[in-house]
Amino acid sequence: MTMPMTQSHARAARRGFTLVELLVVIAIIGTLVGLLLPAVQSAREAGRRSGCSFNIRGLTQAIMVYESTKRRLPAATDRSANTSTAGNGTEGDAGSGYSWLFHILPYMEEGAFYNNVVANTQKLELKPFNALTTSGQNQTGTHAATVQIAQLVCPSFGGGTSCETSNTGSTSGLSYSSEYGTAEGNLGGPIAVTNYKAMAGTHLNTAVAGAKVANMPSDNGALVFYPDQAPPSSTAAADLHKKSLGGVKQGSISDGMSKTVLVAESNERGYASWIDGTTAWVVAYDPNLGMPFNVNGIWSTAANSQTPITTTGLNYEASLSPAQKYLPAGSFRASGMSQGMAYGPGSDHQGGIAMHAFGDTHVTQITGEIDPVVYMAICSRNGNEANSIVE
Repeated sequence: MTMPMTQSHARAARRGFTLVELLVVIAIIGTLVGLLLPAVQSAREAGRRSGCSFNIRGLTQAIMVYESTKRRLPAATDRSANTSTAGNGTEGDAGSGYSWLFHILPYMEEGAFYNNVVANTQKLELKPFNALTTSGQNQTGTHAATVQIAQLVCPSFGGGTSCETSNTGSTSGLSYSSEYGTAEGNLGGPIAVTNYKAMAGTHLNTAVAGAKVANMPSDNGALVFYPDQAPPSSTAAADLHKKSLGGVKQGSISDGMSKTVLVAESNERGYASWIDGTTAWVVAYDPNLGMPFNVNGIWSTAANSQTPITTTGLNYEASLSPAQKYLPAGSFRASGMSQGMAYGPGSDHQGGIAMHAFGDTHVTQITGEIDPVVYMAICSRNGNEANSIVE
């Protein structure tokens, strides 16, 4: 026979969790979340790094198809290297040239866009930021300089999809380009950004002879800043700024394609327009440190010294106070950039990783811990250095 349930037994059957028990459960859940969150974040960042590697490898593959077609590599800018100004759309020598990224568009499934621009700019005689082309240099009514191309932006980049143009922006004046702010007003939209720049050479030359000027990238990179291709002999001097010229031939990369960086990642916010050849490059060495010298295959601090360099421009730490940028405006050729690049090669990836793509199209994650001499060696195309990066 079943005994009737007493009142005390009924209360015991209905008893819930005590406050202490609830707090213990919550603490356990919080601890588990705390343990899992870093793993989730790491997994997400690994995915972003993978996407970035895919992007930059694709660009390098497009470069090599370009080379196969044109029989030379693209230059960082296709004209007016000595006199061009960032974001300038004028049709003289001061106007910006088209970048290497623009010229490889047909080889990265952007051929229709490229052809549209060519057809509406008198075969590229009009410059990338020319305001007259607002209704012609476009894709669905948008000016080419403002078109955002997903493959040109690193998934980990924290600066958005357009160039920072004002000292009231997110970096409060650390990384911005006032020239692009002016261009935005003419073109009807923000200037689209890229995180991938040509490795133009190892350093800035403080003084050079001949037709080239001081405070310009050295000519020892794979994607040189100066066009290396000579213009047709029939071209009048007044029309040189209208000619779209290429870079060096692959045969000049005597260090080997697998040991020479073509493209480096950059976390520059301001001077980061994908279409502007004036700013579409970096160099390996910190421009604030003057010129390094290759002495018997070792990058040294002076021409008569074998003291190896101890730092590079990789992951340069820009700051507002004290004011310091990777490339101050005064360090670059006169009037080329009014503000200067805050950042050179580097990224927003965790751990200081920056993607670098080589001439054989493989991609390597490089951090600031790399030997500076080795970094300089892989960023020159013909230095005959003894060092090479270990995979």
